[in-house]
Amino acid sequence: MKIKNYLLQIAILSMITSCVNSNYRYSDLESTEFLNQITKHAKASITDITEVKKQPTDLFGIITRYPLPKNKLEEYHKNHGTIVNTDDDISDFATYTLKSYELINEHNEKLNFVDDGRAIYLEEYGLWEYDKILYQNLGISFKLNGKFSTLRGYINMEFEMPHGEKKEIRIPVNISINDRISE
Repeated sequence: MKIKNYLLQIAILSMITSCVNSNYRYSDLESTEFLNQITKHAKASITDITEVKKQPTDLFGIITRYPLPKNKLEEYHKNHGTIVNTDDDISDFATYTLKSYELINEHNEKLNFVDDGRAIYLEEYGLWEYDKILYQNLGISFKLNGKFSTLRGYINMEFEMPHGEKKEIRIPVNISINDRISE
């Protein structure tokens, strides 16, 4: 009976996994270009709440971006500056894995990530124009086991797409509660 339940669980998991990526319509080249863009622009940042409050915090994020694809750019212009957010944008399929990190606050205390059950996916933020190119902003929010006014160190992480394309990056961390969130 246990083997039957085990095999049933494996079959269900296989079906769920195959359904998750069944609507992935992006080519390997598009996936690679997406990974190149998000790793090129990835950086550590304080949160918008921290920018306003200027108080020691245990929250920060990694922010990044990629240029809006042609079809979304056309939709944006056609609809006077708006697009419909769907669940099949290329960014919806990207996942990440933390490989290693070292984060030290102003008291020389080593801080660690708190696993609070957050998804390993990129969050979509607003659209923004950089150098006359419209980008989709993305981010990852992190919680630490202690507070900081300044945080320095690094994060090594790997981004992955459904067909196995991967890109590892080392993101330097040198942030302060007095930073401004802007490009």
